[in-house]
Amino acid sequence: MHSAILEILESRGIAEEAREEFFSAKPKLAYDPFLLANMQAAVDLLLKAVDEGKRIVIYGDYDVDGITATSLMMKVISTLTDNVSYYIPSRLEEGYGLHKDSIDTIHEQGCELLITVDCGSVSKEETEYAHSLGIETIVTDHHNMSAVRAEGIIVNPMLPEDNYPFKGLAGVGVAYKFALAIARCREVPKKVMSEILELATIGTIADIMPMLDENRTIVKFGLRFMHLGCQNKGLRRLIELSGLDYKKLKTSDVSFGIAPRINAAGRLGDATLGVKLFLADDDALIEQYCTQLIETNQERRSLQDDALSRSLEIAEKQHAEDDFLVLEVNDAHEGVLGIVAGKIRETVNRPCIIVTQSGEYYKGTGRSIDTVDLFEMLDKYRDEFISFGGHSAACGFTIEGEKIAGMREKLNRDLAEKYAEDDTLFDIDYKYDALIEPCDFNLELADDVRMLEPCGKDNEVPLFCMKAVRPVGWRYLKNDKRYAKFSVRSEDGRNIDCLLFRDADKYEALVAGDELVDVIGTIEINNWRDNRKAQMIVRWVLPEGGANGR
Repeated sequence: MHSAILEILESRGIAEEAREEFFSAKPKLAYDPFLLANMQAAVDLLLKAVDEGKRIVIYGDYDVDGITATSLMMKVISTLTDNVSYYIPSRLEEGYGLHKDSIDTIHEQGCELLITVDCGSVSKEETEYAHSLGIETIVTDHHNMSAVRAEGIIVNPMLPEDNYPFKGLAGVGVAYKFALAIARCREVPKKVMSEILELATIGTIADIMPMLDENRTIVKFGLRFMHLGCQNKGLRRLIELSGLDYKKLKTSDVSFGIAPRINAAGRLGDATLGVKLFLADDDALIEQYCTQLIETNQERRSLQDDALSRSLEIAEKQHAEDDFLVLEVNDAHEGVLGIVAGKIRETVNRPCIIVTQSGEYYKGTGRSIDTVDLFEMLDKYRDEFISFGGHSAACGFTIEGEKIAGMREKLNRDLAEKYAEDDTLFDIDYKYDALIEPCDFNLELADDVRMLEPCGKDNEVPLFCMKAVRPVGWRYLKNDKRYAKFSVRSEDGRNIDCLLFRDADKYEALVAGDELVDVIGTIEINNWRDNRKAQMIVRWVLPEGGANGR
């Protein structure tokens, strides 16, 4: 194995004794589902409801994690009873989590046992309300707990009293463990167990959970099942219509090809479309649902591009005065605000909140840079919001229109104070995982990098740096100034192809000049007419000495 890979493993805390498991094609890190606190009670209550013919409703979130978890539970429980259905709230009309109005709707449909997936851990009032209507509750979730907790049974590795060995499960991962526990007590067809592992894999990757420990076991085996045929017909067809090959599917294919199409339905309206697809068996219906998801994603991209264009114009003007951007972009679709805020954040390297009018109030969605805790900054003014929630990197809120200007002023004042204390607050770290010489950039290294798969959070695709190299042969690709290609010559006379797939025009003057540069990027294999060649997908090109190191 290349020494650079060994360095990366060391820096990521993958000790030598753990590497056999880390690289194994058949990992064994899979823990007894009954180690999760309250799991036995949850299984007992569910099976009691099944045996008594009670009406069961699965209540999920509207993102990929929630959609796959809802589908997974429906797949399993429907093998035990026909008396089961699901409910996913509207992102636009109801928002995240449990709601009393939703519980009223479910109650009217005869629900007697409510099972949440990917939400509900802190929904104390809502679960109390459900209990007052005679609805029992099982909450399965993975989000952080607070002093306020839901009534009833909670299965969540983040419970303070939970001793489960791995805390990084996605919502669908917790649902999958629940399904495994159910299968210990009642017979569930093997085909269904294969399908739900595929769904757990998609949700775990999409929710950007740590690609370590038990998640690697779930994802490795889940991808293998898909490579062998992909048991879920709806998922298989969505992969095909997305221009991907399920026999070679990778985590990056899920993140950038599959997840956005599933997410799009929830962003623009009806998240149940994804559940319908995963539960469908009829080929005509599967084709219809796939087409709808793909068309909805195209609409999402169009709305996103429009909102981004307008937001960039406002951001350019506001950034002349502000470091904390609070952009009022009216008539933008609420479902794309988070993506747009993230892209503005990347462009200007500043925290960004986008607000747009929604009825009598304004809704805001924010994204932050690594050095600024967004939740901490806004939580200070919690009383000024009608509703507010989030974490260090992202937030969402509802606010009265007349308070927006004052909020912008306060946030910029607070950020200025932080900058006065630390003038490196807005510095970009051009970090990489390993320093290599051009002569080491070869197929052997590329093959070794593949051994790190599946890659994801906390096990990212490694970034390599070639320092003080002279680029040659700059040219744009596809007559588009976003894309470009150049080469770096190694000591053994090989030309290493370097490709830029975004913002290429920003680097033309530097690369096309006669100066030495530092190049940072990932390594991949280009297969062309049976010829395999290592190439670099460039993240940054910097003046010599600009790379920061690990």
